[in-house]
Amino acid sequence: MGGVKRPVAEPRQVILLLHGLAERGRRIFRKLLPYLPEDALILSPNGVFPLPRQTDDGMRVGYTWYLFDRVKKSYVIDQTQARIWLRDLVTMNNPRHLPVTIIGFSQGGYLAPLVGQDIPETTTVIGLSCEFRSNLVHAPVDFSLHSVHGELDEIISVQTAQNEVQLLREKNIRSQWHAVEDAGHEITPSVGTVVARILEQHGKRSL
Repeated sequence: MGGVKRPVAEPRQVILLLHGLAERGRRIFRKLLPYLPEDALILSPNGVFPLPRQTDDGMRVGYTWYLFDRVKKSYVIDQTQARIWLRDLVTMNNPRHLPVTIIGFSQGGYLAPLVGQDIPETTTVIGLSCEFRSNLVHAPVDFSLHSVHGELDEIISVQTAQNEVQLLREKNIRSQWHAVEDAGHEITPSVGTVVARILEQHGKRSL
């Protein structure tokens, strides 16, 4: 598996981390690790498609989960392959059917609830700096959804993201909005603290 895996001797839960566009699993793992429970097996894979870009220091390769053409407003490659691959990854690493939490940042946050629908053990989905796609999340779902969004986010509109949470609620999908005053489009310590609080409040019910 490209990315990071943190095994523990006796895991009580599984946490799947989904990075943002053109990033790597190691980045979201490094940002969130201080806020994640010690009893969790953590999977933080690289996206399924490499996305190279030229920098002043040479070629840098990040990864993406799917490809969306913003000009044509259509998918070049949709989420299907990523969903299948992530479902199989979690199934292979979770033979005891432990409860699963999925945390995604930006593009990974868009994907997180879709993957949650494919993994029966999912209890909690947390999206960071993302807009959930209410038209792609179909009730009933057995997990709660949490949108953690910086009020200074310059990439994903706060209002649009908040509207999607409301649309999910109208579909009787448990969804909560968590605003972070001093954060932009980034995983800051303030965002990490909110993630830790959500895991503390909602994770115990799954154990």
